[in-house]
Amino acid sequence: MRDYDIEDAFAAIEEELIASMLRNMKRHHVEEIAEDKQWAMWQAMQLESLERYKKANQKKFGSRFSDINSRIGEVIREASKHGYMDQETEILKAVQSGFLGYRRMPDTMQAEFFKLNERKLETLIRAVEHDMEKAETAILRRADDQYRKAIFNAQVYANTGAGTYEKAVDMATRDMLSAGLKCVVYANGAMHTLQDYADMALRTASKRAYLQGEGLKRQEWGITTVIVNKRGNPCPKCLPFCGKILIDDVWSGGSKDGISPVTGLKYPLISSAISAGLYHPRCKDSHTTYFEGISTPPDSKYTRKELDQIAEDYRNEQKIQHAKQQVDKYDRLVKHSLDEEDKRRYRGKAIEWRKVLKKLTDKNFSLLLKGMDNTIKERSKEFYRSLLNVEDDDIYQLLQQSYKRVQFKASKKRRSYFSQKDGVVYLVEKADQSTIAHELFHEIDRTYGITKSGMLKKELSSDYARLQSMSDGKFIQDVLYSKYPDMFDESVEGFVVKQEYRGISDIIHGLTGGKVNLGYRHSMEYWRIPGNLQKEAWAQYGRMYYSGDERVLSVLMELLPETTREFERIIKAVMK
Repeated sequence: MRDYDIEDAFAAIEEELIASMLRNMKRHHVEEIAEDKQWAMWQAMQLESLERYKKANQKKFGSRFSDINSRIGEVIREASKHGYMDQETEILKAVQSGFLGYRRMPDTMQAEFFKLNERKLETLIRAVEHDMEKAETAILRRADDQYRKAIFNAQVYANTGAGTYEKAVDMATRDMLSAGLKCVVYANGAMHTLQDYADMALRTASKRAYLQGEGLKRQEWGITTVIVNKRGNPCPKCLPFCGKILIDDVWSGGSKDGISPVTGLKYPLISSAISAGLYHPRCKDSHTTYFEGISTPPDSKYTRKELDQIAEDYRNEQKIQHAKQQVDKYDRLVKHSLDEEDKRRYRGKAIEWRKVLKKLTDKNFSLLLKGMDNTIKERSKEFYRSLLNVEDDDIYQLLQQSYKRVQFKASKKRRSYFSQKDGVVYLVEKADQSTIAHELFHEIDRTYGITKSGMLKKELSSDYARLQSMSDGKFIQDVLYSKYPDMFDESVEGFVVKQEYRGISDIIHGLTGGKVNLGYRHSMEYWRIPGNLQKEAWAQYGRMYYSGDERVLSVLMELLPETTREFERIIKAVMK
């Protein structure tokens, strides 16, 4: 599990808490909202529901929290290990290039030294786990408080002219839905959701663990000089240190006097830089080893033009984040409001903010690409490690071989894609592991000439005829929603499939020439190009078989049995 998986898990829990609360309110309806007697009865029923809600949440989410917390240590340890291994590679390359300014630690000292660093790492893990447990308790308490508040406020709004029961409930829950279940209070008084807190805490802890792993390897070699990387869009707090050489007295065992044992030069201490704001929560800056004598001397100065651009980039980044928050806010209001008029109004707001977000990202796309290379590199490494969890050995072997044939680069478009021309997988920053599998299956298709030879065409056509027959003149999407309700979520665009079913959505969109839109799709023009349906179906099957979600694969077999069997036959034939 990765840090962003844990963040998504907490987001799902918050969504479930809100959805369950609103289902209870929708279930018990007040017909005559002006009658206090009916409201008294409603409040009594809702308070009973609140008690059941609290007990159910403690039971349901207690085990979920325990499972998530058990993965936190794994994420942090993995970050430390990667830092240690990456630094070893960097040092060995420097030695091969002629670096002599190192002093290897005697083997007799290494065992005790490792124990000390292991204790430091375990202390970091325990601190994060303890804070996360407090935040988890806080979100359940916050959900209870918000439910109780809504129970009593609904009648207040009804008495002040809400008009209908649905509007009264919407008014009582509007603040909660706008903000989410904010349950963590920072030192500056700002309140944050559990998802947001988990993102901050895990990113910060993982970064520190990575730096500790790097520092451990430097200490083995007696190297203490580092340089804070100068990049195009540094954090404002870190800007004064970008391009500067520092003595790492925090992770690499550097001397507190700041004097380099190699050259005798005095440098600022990294501990002083941290005290002044370097490596604040969510910091994107980092440092690398400075090999005195062979590393290029730093350019730590920024021109006035560069400083103005950094300030402008920072403002634009804040605007983009605000627009994303507004989209999330109105999506929640659309999904959970009871009154249809309120839903329409919020849907309009969500669409407006999506347009604002698109305009901002179009204008500042180069800003979004800055610093992505390291992110893409890490995403691809995580994918390769994830292959150990793939149960189907043929899928595992195919993806492992494909991974070794391609390069991964940051996408300059707004989507991930495999370039048939240069054999490169281009990834956007948020690309998940199943997306990488999808793009690698495009590469596998090219390597073996699978869809080019006409495979899957007949089976897709046959399954589409079967799907039409099953619909019996009704809209395909209505039939699917009726038969597989758990496959869908409500969104601004209506009912769309959950993310794990996106492969099925795209295939059906292609089969129908773009007429059936279940939320995930290509353009209608794309489907008009001969062969694209087979190519995308093959890659989407690869995504779903890599993920191995039994619910998805079961629906896939029911909807597209001939294509599914043919996909499995091709996989076995290729691996013979």
